[in-house]
Amino acid sequence: MKKLSIVAIFASVLSFSVFAEDIVLPKPAQKAGVDVLTAIQNRQISRSFVKRTVSPADLSTILWAGLGPRGADAVSSATKADRTISFSGDNAYINVYVLDARGTWKYMPESNSLKLVSSGDSRSAVSKAAIPEAAFMVLFTVNTDLTPSFLKSAPAVFLQMAHATAGFSAQNMELAASALKMASIVQYSLTPAAAANAAKLGKEELPLFILQAGYTN
Repeated sequence: MKKLSIVAIFASVLSFSVFAEDIVLPKPAQKAGVDVLTAIQNRQISRSFVKRTVSPADLSTILWAGLGPRGADAVSSATKADRTISFSGDNAYINVYVLDARGTWKYMPESNSLKLVSSGDSRSAVSKAAIPEAAFMVLFTVNTDLTPSFLKSAPAVFLQMAHATAGFSAQNMELAASALKMASIVQYSLTPAAAANAAKLGKEELPLFILQAGYTN
């Protein structure tokens, strides 16, 4: 039984590393061995990485930290979206996409999975700041169809709110990456048309910024 488990884990990692297809992620970790203050203190911001593939388990934990389901907060309606970050209104209007050398996937929080939206490495087209050695890139977007009703007449204000909300998600991801001994960097250099093409965005969904993460040793 133990041998079968090892084979299954190896097959999962091999599939994640080689083939561009939909991916069901393992459950995110509940503990990382460090507290949040240590993760903040140890956080590494880097533009230089060594080429090393992130494990499905660590990627699952990082994505969950940024936008995963957490359970609604009974105190505040701002968390009815059931995510690890709060939203004004009841809808989760921020989406995240994962890009690497094999393709681009949309993170599906409800099923903890990655849905393949396009094959091939689009990172250098999406951003001139793309780092080939990074384990992955995350593209943050906003779905304007989910603008809260009280901001329908103020799209500029909603866009500001979207950047701030996506920033909360990026911060959570960076802290999770730090706890997992990875470095990261948030960057605002991107080509909207290329980002929209890689992620197959509709007209209602706008790219915001990117995060890149990986290993430094």
